[in-house]
Amino acid sequence: MNHTSAVPRATSDISLANELGQRTITQYSISTDLASELRVGTLAYVSIQQEFNRINKSIKSGNPLQIERIAPLLKALVESIIRNPAAGVWLARLKSKSSYAHRHCISCAILCAVMGRQLGFDKESMYRLSLAGLFMDSGKMLLPESLLRKTESLSPEEQQETQRHTELGLNAVASAVLPEEVLQVIRHHHERFDGSGYPDQLVGSEIPLYARIAGIVDCYDAMTSPRYYATPIVHPEAIMKLAGWRKTLFQKELVDTFIQAIGLYPPGSLVELTSGEVAVVSDFKVGMGRKPELTVILDANKNRLSRKKAIKLTGKEGNIDIAKNLPPDAYNLDPEALF
Repeated sequence: MNHTSAVPRATSDISLANELGQRTITQYSISTDLASELRVGTLAYVSIQQEFNRINKSIKSGNPLQIERIAPLLKALVESIIRNPAAGVWLARLKSKSSYAHRHCISCAILCAVMGRQLGFDKESMYRLSLAGLFMDSGKMLLPESLLRKTESLSPEEQQETQRHTELGLNAVASAVLPEEVLQVIRHHHERFDGSGYPDQLVGSEIPLYARIAGIVDCYDAMTSPRYYATPIVHPEAIMKLAGWRKTLFQKELVDTFIQAIGLYPPGSLVELTSGEVAVVSDFKVGMGRKPELTVILDANKNRLSRKKAIKLTGKEGNIDIAKNLPPDAYNLDPEALF
């Protein structure tokens, strides 16, 4: 259904449980430790990055897309996320792998799969959701670089041109054989639950489920990433913003699912402890809340420890706890070299 009015309308009275009731739900368990899974996941990440760069060159040059080689790489990534999603979350939150545009697409592919796992999607559905996350911003490859790199606020005309990336994305992948769910995400990942999105101002369940999921992932990763026109915000602030947009921009149950999937303190986050020490979140389990496993890397004077120290927070009064989150480059630390 297409709507010409941009005025938000009442959301559809839908239940995510009813939608998921049509699916076979899988209960997953963590079967590997973070350290070993991170090594496997990193190999998949690098391989996907190389292949995706080749695909993007084809998009920009107008050559037919050949996506056959990326399918097994994404499926290997999904297998890794099934075994232990913490490794995927860590990789998705690394910000220096490549340019924002390319890294954002791969991070969205990972986080979409993590969301699919949390929702109990089967392996094939997780793969399609991940594929959708990877290709949803393909149309931006066809926008002028000057527009993508602009540091000032966009004019109304420039905003309108940028919004065309959903339409351009469908053109960019037209030569490839992609599942219908992927095409829906490319067109509709900027629709919003209250009808205030684009291009069709869809409301509630009019927005395809995969596009609703991808919209949350896209928004979160954009907020927490350095961009030409905006500095990144820390994870807790992004989570608070998403929580504030429940029932308006995004479906409440899906926002809650995302927060459960990624955790209040995702793997790879830097935190300062009440002792003054600095640690990196080295693992988490769904449901652990604010008590993740930590690896202390700086002492109270912010000097590098000669040997890292692993600790588990107990939450008991008087014991060490997390005082605050830190930006990923705090104290000149390199998140990619912390584990």
